[in-house]
Amino acid sequence: MIPSRAGNPRRLLVIACAGVALALLILGWYATRTVAPDCVGGVARLTDGSGRTLPDADGRVRSAEELADLAYRQAVASGRCDPPRARWKHWLD
Repeated sequence: MIPSRAGNPRRLLVIACAGVALALLILGWYATRTVAPDCVGGVARLTDGSGRTLPDADGRVRSAEELADLAYRQAVASGRCDPPRARWKHWLD
């Protein structure tokens, strides 16, 4: 008789079900993340002669990412861009 190397079928079934459950959990987490739709806009920042960014009207120096986020929020508020929503809703569009 040849010994079975596959192991206990019940144990393999439990491992397979756990793998499928983990994959569904990860997919669910990924699908529910909030994403912003594509939106065209422009961002400008002023620099001095040495390339350092100058402060804005509030006296705060903002990074390029902060400026882009601020421009996006202003575009959403004015209705020029769609607000962020769950990733799975983009899949249905």
